[in-house]
Amino acid sequence: MGVFFRELHALLQSGIALSAACRELTRRAPALLRGVAAEMAAAAEGGKPVSSVMAAHRSLFYPWHTGIVRAAESGGFLPEAFDQIAHAYEVEWETRSALRLRLFFYVFLGLPAVLVSLPALLMLTEPIPVQGWNTELALQSIAGYFRTVSIPIAVGLVALVLVWQVLTATFWFQTIQQRLVLLLPVVGRLARAAALDRYLATLGLMLRGGMALGQAAEEAALAAGSVTLSPKLLAIVPSLRDGVPLAQALAETGLLDSDMLNLAATGEASGELPDMLVRAAGYYRAETDAKRKMLLRIAQVAFGVLWLSAAGALLLWGYRVYFDFAFRVEDWMWEGMGR
Repeated sequence: MGVFFRELHALLQSGIALSAACRELTRRAPALLRGVAAEMAAAAEGGKPVSSVMAAHRSLFYPWHTGIVRAAESGGFLPEAFDQIAHAYEVEWETRSALRLRLFFYVFLGLPAVLVSLPALLMLTEPIPVQGWNTELALQSIAGYFRTVSIPIAVGLVALVLVWQVLTATFWFQTIQQRLVLLLPVVGRLARAAALDRYLATLGLMLRGGMALGQAAEEAALAAGSVTLSPKLLAIVPSLRDGVPLAQALAETGLLDSDMLNLAATGEASGELPDMLVRAAGYYRAETDAKRKMLLRIAQVAFGVLWLSAAGALLLWGYRVYFDFAFRVEDWMWEGMGR
């Protein structure tokens, strides 16, 4: 998706028409997106907005993708909109790659070792047979625990991952997820900064294109792509159409920091509101990048601590099981000698 929008941005920046750019992507885009590119090309050739095609594929495009492209079509800044979407995907890919590298080490290398060793430890907790353990009995017991414990755990984890993938592709789950994320201490601030970055950047670009403030604010609120913040931003549109200054209306929402509100007020007073809004969006983008890097470091440390805690607990339990087994073997041998 990131490459798809990055190529659209590059083709439009080079002066190629939107329909021709979409036709070009039908040949070299990923297979999943070639049909969408063809639909977008047909819409552009027929004078229809490509955002309508994106709205029809809600499983592929986030709501804020459709919102910012719809706003860009109204304001005439499609290349900038595609650049913003591509940047978001590139940041998401960078974040996921860093997390997956850690998860690969812990999950794909550490977890199989745990699932393989767990049946052997559980076998040691069983009562010692009267005739004692032999190779056949031990292997049968280990195989039984592997079938009843290790395999169900592995299947359950895979099922959870698949269910998560399916749920995150649905609109209603994305809505719930966005609401919950905003309640978290650091992650919520990150999500809010990203939404405000999209809102202010879109609003600034649309005002720079000559659109009226009320209409631009409505389109930008939809482009923010947040089920929690977009309604609050839409609520100020009637006030803006009645002539209320933008800084005053935004202050009533309680969403923006005082520094950003001062930039908006300065822009209105100096006649440079579009440039000030784009600058404020840049501050929110910088804040988003800084917090994302901090969260990545925290996540990496958390993964390490959780893995070491789990491995340490398993190791201590293994030592306890081993010594308990050794003492029981000694008791079994003395009982055998007594008999």
